[in-house]
Amino acid sequence: MMDIDRETVVIIGAGIVGVSTAYFTVKKLAKQHSAETRPRVVLLEQCEPGCSASGKSGGFLARHWSDGTDTEQLAQFSYDLHAKLAQEHDGAERWGYRPLNTFCAEIDRIPVMPAKQHKTTHQRSESGSVVTSIEVIAPRSSNSSAVSTMEYSNPATPSTTADDNQQSHAHRSIAVPDLSSVKEVSPDTVPWLKTRLVNKLRQVGDTSSTAQVDPLKLTRSLLTEARALGLEVIRAKAIDVAETGYRPPVIEFSVNNKASGDSGQPRFPDIPENAQPTTVVESININKKKRGTSKSYIVLLDQGQDIPTDKIVVACGAWANSCLRWEAFRDVSASQIPIQGLRVHYLLARPKAPIPAQAVFAEINGTVYSGEDAIEIYPRPDGSVFICGEALDDPEMPPHNPLEPVYSKRATGRLKQIVNDVSPALTYEMIQYGLACHLPVHAKGIPVISKVPSSKGLYIAAGHGCWGILNGPATGLAVSELLVDGNCTSLDLSSFRLDRWY
Repeated sequence: MMDIDRETVVIIGAGIVGVSTAYFTVKKLAKQHSAETRPRVVLLEQCEPGCSASGKSGGFLARHWSDGTDTEQLAQFSYDLHAKLAQEHDGAERWGYRPLNTFCAEIDRIPVMPAKQHKTTHQRSESGSVVTSIEVIAPRSSNSSAVSTMEYSNPATPSTTADDNQQSHAHRSIAVPDLSSVKEVSPDTVPWLKTRLVNKLRQVGDTSSTAQVDPLKLTRSLLTEARALGLEVIRAKAIDVAETGYRPPVIEFSVNNKASGDSGQPRFPDIPENAQPTTVVESININKKKRGTSKSYIVLLDQGQDIPTDKIVVACGAWANSCLRWEAFRDVSASQIPIQGLRVHYLLARPKAPIPAQAVFAEINGTVYSGEDAIEIYPRPDGSVFICGEALDDPEMPPHNPLEPVYSKRATGRLKQIVNDVSPALTYEMIQYGLACHLPVHAKGIPVISKVPSSKGLYIAAGHGCWGILNGPATGLAVSELLVDGNCTSLDLSSFRLDRWY
C-alpha cells in the first residue's frame, strides 16, 4: 500500500519535457533514498506519451544554432546531454540517435510547362490579409477553359520592433544560422535533390554540431527507463488543482437523454462520456468538500479520483495555459504564459533507395508559390524520411483532445507537391500523409522553466517551440534539480523565469 505521507510530485504532460523531468527526478531520488522512503513521482497524461509535438516532429538537434540568444546555454548543454543519454541507453538503436550533416538549399524557381503562362496578382482584403491569385493560361481546347485561377491567402506581415524579434522567430519553422559567412558547396553534395534546381547549397552543420533522434522513440524510451526506477504513470486528465483545505469543485450532472433538437445547447465541461450531441444537461450541482491532508495541493482528475501532492509540474506543451483555470494557479496571469500552438504539417515517406544522413532546409521561391516556402527534410536511420513545413496559421489554442485531427488538406497537399518538385524520390512510398501537430510557442520565443513565485511547489516548463526535442532533456534535468534540491545548479534559469516579461 502506498504511504500517503511520503512526499509526492505530480508531473502533468508526457511529452519530451514532462518525461525528461520524470526521468531525471526518479533517477536523482533513487540515488538519495531507499525504495521504502523514496518520494512518489506520478506522471499524468490524458492520451498517450508523445501524442502531440513530441511524437510528431523532426527530432533535429543543433548545438550552436541558438548562439547569441537567451537559449544558447540551454541548447548547448542539452545537445551534449542527448549524446550522453544515447551512450548510456543505446540511443542509436533505441531511438535513432546519430550525428549528421546539415545543408541549406536555395531553390530559386520551380519550372512550369512551357505551354503554360502564369499571371500573378496580389490584393489586400478587408481583414488585412494578402490574397494572391495565380492565373494559369493554357492552350485552348474543346473541353477545357483557357484560364484557371487558384487563390490563397497569406497572413499580413506585421511590423516588428527590436523587442518583437523573438516573437517573429517563434512563428517560423527552425531558423537556420546566418548564411553570410557560410561557403557554398556543390549541389552534387546532396544528390537526392533535383540538383539542376538548386541555385545555392551551403553546409550549415556537420557531425560535430548537428544530430537527430526519432522523438517519439526517445520520449517512450526515457519513459520506460523512468518506470523501471519507480515512476507511476496514470492516464487521466487533470481538471483542477487546488490548495489543501478544501476539495476542488465536483461537478455533478443530471442528464436527460431525450433529444432536444436544439443545436445551440451550451457545452458544459466534462459532460459524461456516454452523453450524445443531443443530450440535455438538466442541472449542474457544484460542491466543495473539506479535505484533510498534510499535502500542499490536490490534483482532481476527470475520472473522479484525486491525488494529494506536494509539488506539481505543468509540462503540457501547447496546453500549458490550461493551468490558468485551476484554483491553485489563480495568481498566474495569461500574460505570464503566452503559450499557444503553432500548427505545422508533416509527411512521413519511405524512398525507394536509402537516403544518407543529410538534413536539408530547403527554401523554394517560384512562380507557382506565393513568396517563399520552406520545408525541412530529415532522413532517418530506419529508411524513412520525415518532411515538415506549411506552418500557415497564426498560433492558436489547440483542440482539447491532442489526438483530434487538425491538419489542413490544402496544406498537406501543398507540402507533398513541394516535395515532389524538389525530390520526387522522397515520395516513392507515403507512410503517413495528412498529419499535423501544434508546436508550443511562447510569444517571446523563449520557454518558461520556472517555479511559480510565492507558491509552495508549483512549477511550469513549457513553450519550447520548434526546439522542444533539443532542449527537452536539459529542461527536465533543470526542473528535477528544482524539485529535489530546491535550486538548479546545472543551468542558469534566470532567462526563463515566469515573471521575466510581465
